[in-house]
Amino acid sequence: MARSVEPLAVGKVIGDVLDMFIPTVEIAVCYGSRQVANGCEIKPSATVDRPRLQIHDARLSNQFYTLVEF
Repeated sequence: MARSVEPLAVGKVIGDVLDMFIPTVEIAVCYGSRQVANGCEIKPSATVDRPRLQIHDARLSNQFYTLVEF
């Protein structure tokens, strides 16, 4: 299983909410100087400001993405 989806499988997001998938791009999410990842817990006070997102895949640099939070 890909390392980036392991916390989603352990937390039963994959299986209960999503089907298994293979990530095709790497996305970095940062609140201030702190990078967050699957399974990372942060305090609500750290999320006051909008996060900075970076999508890492040179082949897809001219495409648009939609990030959905729920």
